[in-house]
Amino acid sequence: MIGDIIKFYEVGKELGLNKKEINQIMIFNNSKHTYLWRLLLFIVMFLIIIGWFNSLIFITRQINENVYPSGALYSTVKLKDFKKKFQVI
Repeated sequence: MIGDIIKFYEVGKELGLNKKEINQIMIFNNSKHTYLWRLLLFIVMFLIIIGWFNSLIFITRQINENVYPSGALYSTVKLKDFKKKFQVI
């Protein structure tokens, strides 16, 4: 992808375009509200990055969370207890 962008700049320079004209062609194609679209693009990308970091933090907290709350005793139920319960008398 980076190679394609470099080739695009080289072709633009061969055609006699300056860097500003090449950037206008590559980004939003000389639209009427270029700065608005760029601002919206940066806001959306920023929100995606923030959301990704928040989900990463949430997942790591869920992984590290203890099963039993602090101060609670561990369960003493064993498989033998269930076998006794379901035996036919």
